Amino acid sequence: MDLADIALEYDELVSAISVLEKRREELRNRILNTFDEKGIDILRIGNVELKRKRVDWKLWKIRKLKSYLQERELWDMVESVDRKTLTKLIERGFLTEQELEGMYDIEPRYSLYVNRV
Repeated sequence: MDLADIALEYDELVSAISVLEKRREELRNRILNTFDEKGIDILRIGNVELKRKRVDWKLWKIRKLKSYLQERELWDMVESVDRKTLTKLIERGFLTEQELEGMYDIEPRYSLYVNRV
């Protein structure tokens, strides 16, 4: 294969992946909507099992949080609102969930897992 063939095949793969990802997202949304409508978290069809898991996603209120962290002299450790960094500060005892209440909104998000059983 020469470079031109490789480049063309690569372009085809990128296009195919894009189409597949779009279709996967459409199907995922339909499945999650069905879970909502039926009030279920697990669906088995034949040997395929679909599970939905809820995760509460914190949408940080940056201005409020930044001024609070600056008062506590913790802003330099964060520098920007990063969920992982804030979680580490909570786990290490620098902050507590209670003192950060009101500095974020909760948005439920769902993960969808598929297994063959």
